[in-house]
Amino acid sequence: MQCKSLRESGNDLKKFDVAYFGASCDPLAKNKQFAEKLELDYPLLSDTDSKVAAAYGIQRGTRSKRVAIFVDVDGKIAHIESKVNLRAHGKQMVEQLEKLDVPKKPADASEK
Repeated sequence: MQCKSLRESGNDLKKFDVAYFGASCDPLAKNKQFAEKLELDYPLLSDTDSKVAAAYGIQRGTRSKRVAIFVDVDGKIAHIESKVNLRAHGKQMVEQLEKLDVPKKPADASEK
């Protein structure tokens, strides 16, 4: 549900001057198959050793909590959304990007 919501909100997310991706503690092959099955239009990264999840404090055993971490251009965490709405996560991210005053790309750049 969460990944589909991001895919469905892709046009709105791509209007912002940001890079976004999903991350999972699942193996690369499983994530690749999952991304292809759902026709995701954004990268799905594999954190198989859970080091990134642990570094962000979101590790839950061999999994990770469902959160959205917004990192600013200086590499600092601008916001952590810990109450992710799985069905509307894409819209939730668009709203947060607007709240954070993240600049939008020029109109012709967001169409690429």
